[in-house]
Amino acid sequence: MSDDIAAANKRLVRRFYKEVYGDWNMSLVDEVVSPRFTSHDWPEGSPTGPQGFAVFYSAIRTALPDARYEVDDLVSEGDKVVVRWRLLGTHEGEFRGIAPTGRAIELEGIAIYRVDGGKLMERWVVTDLYGVLETIRETSPV
Repeated sequence: MSDDIAAANKRLVRRFYKEVYGDWNMSLVDEVVSPRFTSHDWPEGSPTGPQGFAVFYSAIRTALPDARYEVDDLVSEGDKVVVRWRLLGTHEGEFRGIAPTGRAIELEGIAIYRVDGGKLMERWVVTDLYGVLETIRETSPV
């Protein structure tokens, strides 16, 4: 695989984070996410492809209406692009049964995307979501 393809994949993921996770332009999802896209961090039985994005990120935006992702590192090799990111926002809506706390949250993570033919095909994510959930659960009104 050429360096040109790796560079193009990196540009695609950088654009994706800026426009989708920064500006919440979900129309770009339909353009660059394959209908066969699978995210290995979504709950079992979740829809795949652009529909899966809509479902998953609707829940995020309900819980964190001011949510935004910041990219700390972006590395590309072959058909993979690795992103070290932070999700910042204020917990103002219910999430996984946890009532809003008004608390600022910061979730750090690393995502690995597999790109094929200019489309996002697959993703693996590692985060401390459960640590963040514990923190907001402790401050949630009962």
